Amino acid sequence: MYNTDVNAMNGGKRDADVIVLIPHFNNLRGLFLSLESITGVEPVDVLIVDDGSKDKPDVDDLVKNFPAINEIYLLSHNENRGITYTLNKGIEFIQSIGRHKYIARLDAGDINDPERFKKQVSYLEDHSDVYLLGSHVVFVDMNGKDVFRFRPPAMHEQIKRRMYVNNMFNHSSVMFRMEALEKVGLYPTEYPHAEDYALFFRFVRNYRTANLPEFLIRYEINPKGISLRNRQRQILSRLKVIRDNFDWSCFAFYGLFRNMILLLLPYFMVEKAKTMVYR
Repeated sequence: MYNTDVNAMNGGKRDADVIVLIPHFNNLRGLFLSLESITGVEPVDVLIVDDGSKDKPDVDDLVKNFPAINEIYLLSHNENRGITYTLNKGIEFIQSIGRHKYIARLDAGDINDPERFKKQVSYLEDHSDVYLLGSHVVFVDMNGKDVFRFRPPAMHEQIKRRMYVNNMFNHSSVMFRMEALEKVGLYPTEYPHAEDYALFFRFVRNYRTANLPEFLIRYEINPKGISLRNRQRQILSRLKVIRDNFDWSCFAFYGLFRNMILLLLPYFMVEKAKTMVYR
């Protein structure tokens, strides 16, 4: 069960084609940082889905503190159900609204470039064949200090090959077309902690995709975050995603080998390598 709070007073300024989906669990500090980075340059609505937090956001406080946001919706679960369930409930709610053209993702603690949404909407409007769009990303520590930079390929053909090696889309950087959900569906539940990787693979196999070669997101590395707490299980799920999409290419074989090695390496060694490679 979940409760719904909808802000209609702050909405209606301008029709928003974009709705930003933000899952939340016990991270009000990070949520407020993320909402502060939504500037209103491009009108966007925001849906926050709280996954059973002890300290839940209050929609009236959000409306008061973030007037640049066109309209704010808040769903609250009565108990913790997990990230995949939370994201899918969010998408189902957005579908029930029925008036948005694009869904953008953002995790609590991650910060948008002031013109992120304007740039992504402009690109998608100019490239009607692209259905999933990401960007370059700066990874930062909890103090906001740069750790490393992620520069995924911009064009679909390169993305398609390299998806076997690593996820070519940072989750907080993506924007995708609502209509694509008719074919790719919701976040799959059979890949725990790699649901984004699995969904993006569906996009890559069914539609053209792209990454803007600009740093539009500052992504916070949170030691208590879901990915780090469940790293082993995430890698096993990634191996399953690669297996289920295997095309017998050298990239697919390399991706399997790479993730098997990652299973054996401690996290600090992986992060050290990233800081050396992704400068």
